Amino acid sequence: MRLPVPMAILLVTVLAASAVRAQPEGPGGEGSRPEVSRPGSQVVGDGLIVPGERVGPARLTMTIEQIVAAVGTKPRRDEFPREGIVLYEWRAEGLWVSLAMATGRIRLISAFGTNDRYRTDRGVSLMMRRGRIEEVYGKTYKEYRYPEDRVARLHYDDLGLQFGLVHQPGNPALHDRIFQIGVYRPGHLAPVKQPAR
Repeated sequence: MRLPVPMAILLVTVLAASAVRAQPEGPGGEGSRPEVSRPGSQVVGDGLIVPGERVGPARLTMTIEQIVAAVGTKPRRDEFPREGIVLYEWRAEGLWVSLAMATGRIRLISAFGTNDRYRTDRGVSLMMRRGRIEEVYGKTYKEYRYPEDRVARLHYDDLGLQFGLVHQPGNPALHDRIFQIGVYRPGHLAPVKQPAR
């Protein structure tokens, strides 16, 4: 089984974005390039990620309707019956909300993309490397690897914090960079896909 389509598209976007980030800025600086199509180009709220609680104004204690109102734009909605999830995506804002299909309960809120303005309350942001995660949060995570999708996930279940990393050992510029940071209720968050053994 492959990643849900939005996750696969995102990973390709992250891989391509590294080339864009490496190019010099135009004469007007960052604002001179059109940023709307890049995931996370419009950070939601303060961009702060608090483990077990929130990503910007999107809180685990909210309903999806409350999150839609807080973000202020209409999300894309996709159902994944095999995985048992409904995924709401605000691409330009770099925000995902995953609900359990059976209960409608929010299971995960994530920031994604290449915008380093999304950061945890301890200063770990998108596009940083795995080593920074381990410096700040330690090595007490559960790791799930998906080599066929070039993704690894680190779960800090005691905090309710998940990191998605590019897993592409042949590409040292991108390998082990953070492309997704998610929050969930502290405790075990079962992966929607079985990892490689």
